[in-house]
Amino acid sequence: MTDDRPTAVALRHATARTRVGHSGTRRFPPAVAPSSGLSGTVRLAAMQPGVSSLDLSVGFQRSRTGRVISLTVAGFLLVVLCGCLGAILGQFVTMGRNAQLSAVLALASGALAALGTTLLVVRTARLGATLTGTRLTVTGLTSRTVDLRTATSVSLHATADSHTGVASDGSVVATGGSTRTPVLTVTGPEGTVRLRLRGAEGVLVPAGQMVALADALGWAHCPGAREAAGWLRAMAADPRTMLL
Repeated sequence: MTDDRPTAVALRHATARTRVGHSGTRRFPPAVAPSSGLSGTVRLAAMQPGVSSLDLSVGFQRSRTGRVISLTVAGFLLVVLCGCLGAILGQFVTMGRNAQLSAVLALASGALAALGTTLLVVRTARLGATLTGTRLTVTGLTSRTVDLRTATSVSLHATADSHTGVASDGSVVATGGSTRTPVLTVTGPEGTVRLRLRGAEGVLVPAGQMVALADALGWAHCPGAREAAGWLRAMAADPRTMLL
């Protein structure tokens, strides 16, 4: 029989070295604990800033394409209509004696209509928000970004949005109801960012996204950050927590 004791001892030493090497690489940031309700990608974004991005559901999610197409078509018709009205106005003012003024008014009216339509289409297409690690970006006509790690103040409050309807004569009237929308306000060296936690279609952001925001706020050490994170987790468990 052969003596297997040297081989067994070598195997034990190799296993011990492997365990030590593995244990040395398993480290998590102490500021944020992984959340069981999040996917692996979201957990990684919350624990390691800058690893991946999470698109928050605050814009037009299902109707974005249809709205952009509708606004583009309506804008084209509006430009033509305003151009015609400008030309008619020029003819009326000059009694038909100054064609150049009529052309200028037509072009100016069409240009204003085109500018307004373009801004509306761009805002509709760009409306949204992104959480990249601890960097929160809110996008509309322009983009504003704040880093939660360097934030100087955080607050979370609910605003009441009144419901409106269209009367028989075409005027907009209040229907008497209202919807409470939570708004996260973060102030930092870059400026102030306000994030409405209700999409443009009236739906609250999903619970997983609220938890991701709460995890990211774990890196903030400013007044209001811990309270806002607590409210976000509570709303993720029960949306009526802050909206009743």
